Amino acid sequence: MEREPSSPRATDRGLALLRVVAEHVEGISLANAARLVDLSPSTALRQLRALEAAGFAERNDTSGWRPGRELLRLARHLTSTTSLAQSAEVVLSDLAMLSGESCYLVERLNAVNAAYTAMADGTHAIRHVSWLGRTVPLAGTAAGSALSCILDLDGCAVATDAVEDGVTAVAAPVFGVQGDTIAAISVVGPSFRLLDERLTEVRALVATAAGRLSEAMGAPARAAEGSRLVRVAGTP
Repeated sequence: MEREPSSPRATDRGLALLRVVAEHVEGISLANAARLVDLSPSTALRQLRALEAAGFAERNDTSGWRPGRELLRLARHLTSTTSLAQSAEVVLSDLAMLSGESCYLVERLNAVNAAYTAMADGTHAIRHVSWLGRTVPLAGTAAGSALSCILDLDGCAVATDAVEDGVTAVAAPVFGVQGDTIAAISVVGPSFRLLDERLTEVRALVATAAGRLSEAMGAPARAAEGSRLVRVAGTP
């Protein structure tokens, strides 16, 4: 008969199992969860049942395990104490320093429009003038594509001349605690500078910044890495 692990080891594995469940909001099978924390399925099942009793895990319709209501409640409570704009301030500042371009936080207003709700100025002498507080359409814009997760393979959306002639925008989605899209980060600059290799570099910077802000907002790891809810541009 299998013996229970010693108490410190059991606690460590139990916490690791809780993390695995928290990172798989869509659900994870018992076998995969056990494998990821190096437990036998029978031991993992006992610990999952304990988490279930406490409200930290629950079974989904496919016999997998996902975060329970109590775990989601605690996550929402923690993230609600920090506003999105406050969390974005440092991320946007760092992105503006690295890219040299003006950087924005974009939030959806409704099914049609979004708004630029926070920004950091670029460092170039010739740079994009502030769009802070401006409303833009979701359709046809980089920010709108990012908010709808219609992205290229690198997790970004790019649009040129969409809102203003001679302006290129690069955007990536920001995910929340439940893996849903809550905002986008966008770099906006003159098209003559955002070309070729420099555009590729800025795309990578934007994707990294969006992942960083997603993590700060409590997004599951897979969402923060940009791998969740992504629909490649041009596909149905």
